[in-house]
Amino acid sequence: MPDGDRRREELDLGAVTAPEGYFLLRQAPGRPFLDAPDTDQEYRHRFTYRDSTNSIRRTAIELIQDARHKIFLASFRIGDRELLEALFAAVDRLRGGVYVITSWTEQSLTRDLSTLEDIDEVDVQAQKKRFDELTRRGIALRGHEGCHAKFLVVDDTVALVSSANLETSALVDTKRKRATGENGVVIGDPAEVDRLARFFTRLWFAGCTWEALPGAEYALHRRTPVPSPVVVAPPAGGPGVIWTYDTEDADGPHQERGILAALHDVIGRARRELLLATFSLVGIRDRPELLLEPLRRAMAAHALDVRLLVRARNNMPGHRADTAALAELGVTIHGDSGTHAKGVIADGRYGALFSANFDAVHGVYSGVEVGTRLDGRPALAEARRYFRHAMEHADLMFAPAPTQRELDHGLGSRWRRPWPHGERLTVMAAEADWRRLVDAAGNGPVLWEEGPELRLFVRDVVATLRPARSAQFQLTLADCRPDAAARMRDWCADRPAARTSRPMRGCCPAILTRIS
Repeated sequence: MPDGDRRREELDLGAVTAPEGYFLLRQAPGRPFLDAPDTDQEYRHRFTYRDSTNSIRRTAIELIQDARHKIFLASFRIGDRELLEALFAAVDRLRGGVYVITSWTEQSLTRDLSTLEDIDEVDVQAQKKRFDELTRRGIALRGHEGCHAKFLVVDDTVALVSSANLETSALVDTKRKRATGENGVVIGDPAEVDRLARFFTRLWFAGCTWEALPGAEYALHRRTPVPSPVVVAPPAGGPGVIWTYDTEDADGPHQERGILAALHDVIGRARRELLLATFSLVGIRDRPELLLEPLRRAMAAHALDVRLLVRARNNMPGHRADTAALAELGVTIHGDSGTHAKGVIADGRYGALFSANFDAVHGVYSGVEVGTRLDGRPALAEARRYFRHAMEHADLMFAPAPTQRELDHGLGSRWRRPWPHGERLTVMAAEADWRRLVDAAGNGPVLWEEGPELRLFVRDVVATLRPARSAQFQLTLADCRPDAAARMRDWCADRPAARTSRPMRGCCPAILTRIS
């Protein structure tokens, strides 16, 4: 039968929408962030940003080099070579006096830490080697299982509080040769530095359950916490150090949720603009009182421009679902592949920077986090300028229900390859197979994979397309497990073991034309 006499039907797979939101690539200006001179010696803004001056790293090293008596350092991980060399020089110069708290314990050294913290991959052996070097050089090291705080106190006179782990992968992205986005403050207020030093001392004595002896080969030992020799004063109000310390230690139970209180207070003060920033979102829908309900009340009461800077993590379904809940509320989402900064700023007048993610499991409700309230300080204006710049130059955007064409063009995942077979595909298919395919295509995603054969995954069916004649394909259907949605979540997880051997794959935007 001549082609002109055949009955043709079309199925536009490119118009099919995904039931889940995803981060899509966007063209961003990509300019560096330029710092400004310090105008306030009590609170000085510090940051890292791609292609920009690395002021957190530089400041931390300078503070360590200037130490004359002692150094307190807390960081989820440690590993930057320049910073380590500064610590080694300090412990030699001070003949001790360098105390480090990390979250690492014997258990965390043997499990996958990517489930615990804002990282995708962890080299456990490299971290062990660094800790071995720390202890052999004479640095006192203790482990606190809940410590996610990142701060440095030198001589009880100056402190650095930020969102940055003091390791190269946090301060400088060695793969792309650019720094991760981080935010922080140098604190020179004597009363607040003293409070932070006392907080560290309480962690050291009453909270840490593991230790490695200085001067010896690295080995973590269990220790029994003892009551703290110091009392920590509560916040006095206004600018100053805030923290999460919701735990039980040798001093008894604690429920100190200063970061959560600051977050809610700043949201409640917003009248025009509210800027939010986090690396990850965890449990936002399960605990709406954390963020959704305060935002809903504030946005109902005032015409607010609410913006969120967040790491674009297509590999985390819960993170994407929480992002979608905020987008549905009316929050403008700015996704970025390199941000790790955290904070909240209202109208440029009220705000705080901190180490805690918007995390209902660990961060604002539990564990150990540290931040700084900055109401009215010039450092807050600089932090606002930093967040606005990072949002303007964010390299991804969030699409709550993207089409397959949008996913094919810009899904932010390493496995995605552009569809290689043109806008239209002519297929021959049995009536029953075609009808089942059309029915399945009512919901996305629609995925393709090409190895020995070209296959399309549509809901719970897989369509195999074999070349027939004159640019036509013979289409046959079979059941598919896992289904397309689960398969895409699995692909987005981008498991390292599958990277070298996996076939070409992506999201299918094609229009299928059936010839019967």
